[in-house]
Formats: sequence, C-alpha cells, structure tokens
Amino acid sequence: MLEAIRKHAKGWLAKIILGLIAVTFALFGIDSYMSGDRSGGVVAEVGEQNISRDELIRETQAQSDRMRESLGPAFDPAVAESADFRKKVLDSLIERKAFLQDAQKRKFLAPDAYVAAVLSQIPAFQQDGAFSQQRYEAVLRQNGRTPASFENEVRQDFMLKAITSPVALAAFPSSTSLTQIARLVAQQREIAWVDLPASTVEAQIKVTPADIESKYAADKAAFTEPEQIRAEYLVLDMAAVAAGIAVSEQEIASYYRSNDAQFGQPEQRSASHILIAVDKNADAATRAQAKAKASELAQTLQKTPARFAELARSQSQDPGSAAQDGSLGSFGRGMMVKPFEEAVFSMKLNEIRGPVESDFGYHIIRLDGIQAAQIAPLEEVRAQVVGELRKQQAQKQFADLADSFSNLVYENADSLQPAAAAAKLSVQQSGWMAAKTAPSPFSHAALSAALFGPESVKSRQNTEAFEVKPGTLVAARVIEHRPARVRPLAEVSAAIEARLRAEQGARLLAEKGEATLKALSRGEEAGLKWSEFKVVGRQPSADLDAVGAKAVFRVNTGKLPAYTGFARPDGVYRIVRVSRVLEETAVDPRLLASIEAGLIQAQQGADMQAMTSLVKSGHKVKIKPNAIEGR
Repeated sequence: MLEAIRKHAKGWLAKIILGLIAVTFALFGIDSYMSGDRSGGVVAEVGEQNISRDELIRETQAQSDRMRESLGPAFDPAVAESADFRKKVLDSLIERKAFLQDAQKRKFLAPDAYVAAVLSQIPAFQQDGAFSQQRYEAVLRQNGRTPASFENEVRQDFMLKAITSPVALAAFPSSTSLTQIARLVAQQREIAWVDLPASTVEAQIKVTPADIESKYAADKAAFTEPEQIRAEYLVLDMAAVAAGIAVSEQEIASYYRSNDAQFGQPEQRSASHILIAVDKNADAATRAQAKAKASELAQTLQKTPARFAELARSQSQDPGSAAQDGSLGSFGRGMMVKPFEEAVFSMKLNEIRGPVESDFGYHIIRLDGIQAAQIAPLEEVRAQVVGELRKQQAQKQFADLADSFSNLVYENADSLQPAAAAAKLSVQQSGWMAAKTAPSPFSHAALSAALFGPESVKSRQNTEAFEVKPGTLVAARVIEHRPARVRPLAEVSAAIEARLRAEQGARLLAEKGEATLKALSRGEEAGLKWSEFKVVGRQPSADLDAVGAKAVFRVNTGKLPAYTGFARPDGVYRIVRVSRVLEETAVDPRLLASIEAGLIQAQQGADMQAMTSLVKSGHKVKIKPNAIEGR
C-alpha cells in the first residue's frame, strides 16, 4: 500500500507540483486562499471568502514572474502592468476561490499520506535523490514559507483537480467526426495563379491637395503626438546590494557549521515489508483477524527469515512492493506513516519486526540497510553558503537602505542626488517617452501614474519610491516635458498622400481583380498568363500564405475550374484557379491522433468554461470599485 501511494505520487499531480516549484517558489502562501484576508483592503468577495489587495498584488507578481521565465527576452513588462492583465489575474483568483469552496463543501480532501508522497517526489526537497526532511524545511525557510502553508497548497491543488478532472476526462469526439475532419485537413487542391500588380492601376490613382486636407481635418487624432517627458531616476536593487557584500571566511565557516543539515543528507534506511491490509474503520473482529494473520507470518519469519521474499510475493497485500519481494527502497524520516517510520528507525540491520499497526493495516518489517547521515564538504557548497549569507545580509541592509532612500527622495524633493549619494547609486536619465509606451521601469502602473501626473510635470519634483518588483525601488523626476500637439499639415502632408494613394490603389486593384473573377466565371480567360500547376495543402507556403490558403480552400469546388482571389502583403492581387480536388483515401493515423488531441483540448476548454460559469454562479461575487487600479 505504501509503495502504491509512492508510485502514485509520480503521476499527474506530482508533475503539477513540480510545475509550481519550477519558478523557485514564485507562488505565495496559498493558505490565504482558504482562510481569507485578515488584513483588510478587500478588492472582491466570493461567497464567504474575500480577496485582498495584497493577495491580488502577490498573485499578479507571481504570474508576471512565470511569464518572464517562460517568454525570456520576448517578455514585455508593460503587458504585466496593464489593467487588462490585472483583471485576468483577479478573475482567476475569483474562479479559484469558487472552486475551492465547492471542493471543500463536497469534502474533496487530500489525505496526509498522499501529501507526504507528493512532497517526497519534489526534487527541490531531495538530497542525493531521496527526500530530506531537513532540506525540505530549510528550502521553505529560505523562501519565507512554512511547511503548513506549502502542504496546504498541495492539498488545495488536489481539491481543484478532484473537482475539475471529471469534466476534463469526459471530453471525447466521435470517430465519424474525427475521420471527416482528418480528410478535410488532408485534402489537397491543384491550382494555378496569375498576379495583378499594383502598377496596373497606378495611372488611375488621383490624390488632390483637397483630399489631403480633408483627410487631415477628419483624422487629426492620428496626427497628434502624445505628451512626452524625459526623466532622471534612481534604482535601488536588492540583487545589486547583495553582489556588493563581502563575506569573510569566518562567516562562511560559522554558517556552514550552524546549518550542516542543510548541506547534507540525513540518515536513510531501506526496508521491506509484508502488509496484511485492513481498513482503519473496520470492526474489531475484522482487525483482530488481520492482526492474527500478520502475527502468524511474523512468527514464521522469526524462525525462517530467508522466506521473507517468498512470503512477501505470496502474502503481502501491497501489490507494488510485493512484486519487488516486499522492498520499499530507501527513504528518510517524514516519508512514511508515523508508526511504520518509528519502527524502521528503531530497528537493527536485518531485524524483522511485526506486526506493526498503521492506518493501512499490519506490517511485518525487515530492515535491509542503513545509510548514515552525510554532510557535503564545505568546498562543494561554498557558493551556496556565500549566496545565502549575501542574501541574508542584503535583506537587512536593503530594509535600512530602502527606508533611507524613501526618506531622502521625499525630503529632497527637487533632487535625486542626496539619495544617490547615500546609497552610492548613479542618477540615470531616460529618453523621450509617452505614458502608454514607456519602457521598464516606467511601465509600472503606479510609477507611471505619478511621473506623468500633472503635478509631477509641473513641479519637476521627485516621485515617491515605488517597489516596481520585489526587492527593487525606483524614484524619478521629470527633467523635460513636451505637451501633446497636433502636427501641422506641412509635416504630415507627404505621409497622408502616401496613405491615400495606397488605400486608393488597393481598392482599384481589388475592383479589377473582382471584375476579372466575374469574367473567368463566364469562361473568358483571354490575356491571362497562368503559372504552372501546383498541388497545395492547407498549410501556408511561399506560394500560398495563410490568407491565400484560406481563400483556396473556401472556394466552392462543386464546379471546376473554380476561381478565387485575394490581396497579398506585397500589394499584388492574386487570382487562383482550382482545377482539381485530391481527396485522401486512407487517413494517416498520426494526423488522426493529432486532430483528436486538438478536439479533446477544445472540448475540455469549452466544458471547463461552462463548469466555471456554473460554479461561479453558485457564489455571490462582488468586485469592489477600482479593484484593479494601481498596484
């Protein structure tokens, strides 16, 4: 039974938890999800629970961090600072609250053994491939977490999966639909084409000064430059503070000695067992019967210990370990249920003990091996020790620096120099920027609102220090300002003319293309020089982009040849003749499997959306005004 639980932990839920761990505990303590907010600042109410502003800010930062990690250089901080992004985060929190309340109501609760098994499979908590209780506690402690909050997170993930998985598992498409879609996807068409270049209508394009003036007058907003500023700013960054901290050899040695459990592997033991299973809620007679059988096996093994593997295979009711002669492999403290663990860690090598009672039944245990606790040499973990010492010292220094930084920025409102001198920083300058397109760190919503605010522009005084991300403070002040202005007609006349000529040319070319298509439908093909025939599929190619492929496969082929046309990005209008339709007689199994996966995913998405709406409708949701404004 224990082995079965441990194997189960390697499945889908463990992968989900590993996904959560992958961002190095970017998630905050999700115990607040179920306990609600106690700090005030409620931004939304979901049934009987609240969502606090702090909770929303933390989750917004967590999701932003995950986006940054997954997208890398393609990550745009402005997206994570937008009101739309914060709205999506708030919606996800509301949905989660609703689902958790439903799961709790239906008593979808994760047992302790399940949580222990999941934790044992998380690499962050392992030492030399095995779970380490000391490492588990140390890693959580370093990241400001507690075992209780993290284990609650695992339990809640189980609750969410328990209530939503039936919907996901219920999605399946019909074989007839799959086959029909696969044949349509695999279909090919034989085509030829002729291009009508923009030059064929160039002589017809007429743009007058009156047209330009009319366009300018009608669309002045398009020719308006937004308000722009240049700013000087200071960045106080905890990472930079940490990098500048010198750590002595004495500090390194002292930390290593005081935290040796963090750098070592605790004692590991390997054991085998024979389980006589009985439900913990079974009546006394049933439990007595199971215990008697276990006692009989224990007595047999005391006399003939060499039969342990044989009896484990034939008598044990834990099928996972029975197939391995009863072996459970190696494990440390905290990985097995308490009665089992206490027995194993009090036994001598090769000792057989039993029956030992647990929630799973009665165990006969043999201790197979003892691996003493080991500590990694200091030289192997020096970088880790130095990093931790710098981090600890940086946190202390940063708190003091942050207070001083914020005070000096406020007290010396007309200059950033005093704060820069105190923190040994350099005042930086930005280029010209507008509020909506400001780069990081000015894309931070609160900093942007303060810096581009009328008072800041007028006074040229420092903004307050804003925490634009954890461990990073930024203060800024406007040094130059350009008000919004409508560019004069003389500046934009050429651009307007070019735009009007392009629009008029595209319209004339499309009209010529459509006229040609009508002529072709009447059988008039005189003067057209068709390309060579090509067989094409639905996938875009050099000859047929996405727009072209869509046009070719949308045209009615009830009567051949069939004709269609479309504008290409290069300004050409392409007319296509479809002369044959090639159907696949046999469906490729790989294509069928791919389509099935796509359909299931789409169906699951639709079903989950419907379920989410249904669950939310069962809870009164109230979003407070200005819930997603600011940070």
